[in-house]
Amino acid sequence: MTDVFISHSQADLPLAEFLHRHLKQEGLNVYLASVSMPPGERWMPHIMESLRGSTWVLCLASRTACASPWVMQEMGAAIVGNKKLIPIIWDQPADALPGWMKEFQAVNLAGTSQQEAVAAIGRIAEAIKAEKQKGLVILGLLVAGLVAFGK
Repeated sequence: MTDVFISHSQADLPLAEFLHRHLKQEGLNVYLASVSMPPGERWMPHIMESLRGSTWVLCLASRTACASPWVMQEMGAAIVGNKKLIPIIWDQPADALPGWMKEFQAVNLAGTSQQEAVAAIGRIAEAIKAEKQKGLVILGLLVAGLVAFGK
């Protein structure tokens, strides 16, 4: 299962790759189409399957991404799939985001240094890992309960 799905416009690929690299260094399973998709795959089925299999979706919510029908399609699927969505902004103010995206707490990288951006990515990774750990504890308790019930 994928922990994080990164949605972005093609213009934002360098930032997407930076994010992918740092989240992988944090030990997370990260999907970025340009890195994760095997050659010869059909784009949309593979991307949508990966999005469905993820828990978190990070949207690089730049001006170009917010104008992209493909990114907006991915965001619609993320919302319908009840994914944990984090918009990441840097080239536009938060109040310029589409209305529905304003409902989600964004991470603003505007004007940050590379070191500050890495720290922000680390905080995102910690939140994802904490949620993942919580889910594993709950699963363990459920299994223990089923084992005890079966005796």
